[in-house]
Amino acid sequence: MRLLTEGWCERGPSISEAVAGLPLPESAWWESPEFQTAPSDDLRAAMNLWFLTGLVPQRRDVKGAGDGLVDLLLCPADAAPQPVEILSTIDWSYQAALPRAMSLVAELNGDEPPALSFPVHLERGWEPPMTKGRGVRDVGDRWRTAVGRVQREARTGTISADATTEIQEVFPGVAFGAPVDDPSKPGFRLTSWNAAAVDSGDVPYLERLSSYLATEERPVHHLAKLEREARDLGAQRRHLYLLVATAGRWGNLLPTSPSWFTDGAFAPPEGLTDLWMDGGTGYIMRWRRENGWTYHEQN
Repeated sequence: MRLLTEGWCERGPSISEAVAGLPLPESAWWESPEFQTAPSDDLRAAMNLWFLTGLVPQRRDVKGAGDGLVDLLLCPADAAPQPVEILSTIDWSYQAALPRAMSLVAELNGDEPPALSFPVHLERGWEPPMTKGRGVRDVGDRWRTAVGRVQREARTGTISADATTEIQEVFPGVAFGAPVDDPSKPGFRLTSWNAAAVDSGDVPYLERLSSYLATEERPVHHLAKLEREARDLGAQRRHLYLLVATAGRWGNLLPTSPSWFTDGAFAPPEGLTDLWMDGGTGYIMRWRRENGWTYHEQN
């Protein structure tokens, strides 16, 4: 197991240190209409990029500007604008699965929840079934049968291993904790769920990151847009700003420590000059083609 307090990459200026050295902009660009109506992710990225590069950002992908444009431009005074793409690693399949799982757990209570409180856990590999709609009648029937059995046993105070196995055959990963006598919270309650990140095994962090950038459809698409815009603008630098989600398939990329950024070898996408990683963990991570990784504390 990697010791995350050791082997850190180089330290760069913290946000507060960078801000202290920033000259005042000619105008409060963040109060402009284009940023007042911007998605919150765009404003978050724009602020951090301004703090750490000193370059004033502009929104490029605005209504009426055209199709296929990058999200932002960083604007040096004496060079071509630098295109920026902002990309979240959110796993939309995971985002859709969680509310479906919560709905199925709610069905366990039926019209009369059991008197005891039964915690429900979603363990690694959980996968809520589709129980309604065309083509899933058999699954729906098996689900309702399994639910009925669990409900009957829960009223006696114990859910058997056989009943648990039966419902797991329809809803893999669902599990029940020991019941608690809590009159204020009777019935089944979802209390924990696995973040569903891919098991990274022995694959070093930087190799996982390289694989994500090289093989996943969304980053490949955004990198192609960056390449096209950099060519059209005559830009010497191009930036990809990753907002790293805590859960879902790529939750194992969350930058929890600068130690991860010396774990393995990074294979950068061709032409990319700057990669930023922001997971709300207290660090902004930055890779530059000239000198590799640095971390920037958000204090």
